[in-house]
Amino acid sequence: MLHTFRLIELTHLLSPHVPTWNGSCGFCLEVKKDYDRVFRVQQIKMHAGVGTHMDAPTHRFERAASIADIPLEKLIVPACVIDVSANIGADDEVSLQDVMQFEERYGIIPMGSLVIIHTGWSRFWHDPDAYRNVDAKGQMHFPACSSEVASYLLERDVAGIAIDTLSPDCLDQTYPVHELILGAGKYIIENLANASQLSPVGSYVIALPPRADQATEAPLRVVGLVPR
Repeated sequence: MLHTFRLIELTHLLSPHVPTWNGSCGFCLEVKKDYDRVFRVQQIKMHAGVGTHMDAPTHRFERAASIADIPLEKLIVPACVIDVSANIGADDEVSLQDVMQFEERYGIIPMGSLVIIHTGWSRFWHDPDAYRNVDAKGQMHFPACSSEVASYLLERDVAGIAIDTLSPDCLDQTYPVHELILGAGKYIIENLANASQLSPVGSYVIALPPRADQATEAPLRVVGLVPR
């Protein structure tokens, strides 16, 4: 079956130097035992919410679903890619008009799909200062998502949303998109890579986090499947 799809890597490479919300990811592969003792054994140290990762509802809401609670059928889903990369700025949000134009062209967003917002911001991934884009007052500036879009996508009953920036929320420090999406029991994927290689509709995404009990966030390996 896989030969009918082209596989797309949607995951950024993890290293100690990746851009993060607070500027430090804590990622480290520490060698605990080396080849002189037959096997090299490493310990991974990192914050859960760095690199390409998923936010579970319990990231915002106590006693909500954790990473381990998200069922597999929500993690292997059709994808809709809303491409706003041609005309979005660092302080812009994806608008309801953008979503309506997408649906006019490609049809209604199917229930249970993952909606990927492709802003093009991942081009700065290897320059953490540019990716975080912090001003003199400490405020980051990168494309985000409007709360109106989040509400609309919940009406479509999507599985979750993904974006190729640090967060679907940026300037609004009340984090309204997290509030809406996670509050509805959906998930958020942040720091997606290579969204431009997916088709607007017709592709699938496999987004698998480690099945960590009570985890509020978790790193992901995300793979896109594009029909040949």
